[in-house]
Amino acid sequence: MLLQRGAMTSSTLSGTFDTSELPKIASEPVTVTVARTIEPGREADFETWAAQVADRVLEFEGCLGVGILKPGEPSGPYQIVFRFIDALSLRVWERSPQRRLLLAEVDEMVIDIRVQRTVGVEDWFSLAQRAEPKRPLWKRILLDVVWVYPVAVLISAVVAPWLVSLPLVLRTLVSAATISVIMRLAIGPVRSRLHQKRRFG
Repeated sequence: MLLQRGAMTSSTLSGTFDTSELPKIASEPVTVTVARTIEPGREADFETWAAQVADRVLEFEGCLGVGILKPGEPSGPYQIVFRFIDALSLRVWERSPQRRLLLAEVDEMVIDIRVQRTVGVEDWFSLAQRAEPKRPLWKRILLDVVWVYPVAVLISAVVAPWLVSLPLVLRTLVSAATISVIMRLAIGPVRSRLHQKRRFG
């Protein structure tokens, strides 16, 4: 669905429901993805507005979560992802005065908007991949080296001196195991949080 500026304040985020279909989909979670292309120079204003949307929608009963995905490339669309426990809960949000006021505030910032509704769980787990394009292989390798290198230096300076009396194979095994544990338990969670913040923050 493509909505042009000026039409968005009177349209629902997920399109018109066929009442006869509500019993069939009401028992399953509903995900609504709204992708908006923003007027150049209004990005900061939109991000402030999007944060307000997230705060408001989380107050509604049946809301399972909301995510804000920044563009993966210059001039790309922002995506706001709403997750509701069922279609009826989503309908309450879509008909709310809070939502109408918020849409009126954002209208002038938006060039165009695309809306997608998904019933079930399939799309929910792939939404994060839409936030930005996948990095080239050489960039991913370089980033891995940047994270591993400080740990390797630390192990060489602190742990290695205690292992000099061990055979080479065993010494290498202990060093590799120590690096793996640190990367998994300490560095990995930090890296994941930073990656998530960059995507959704």
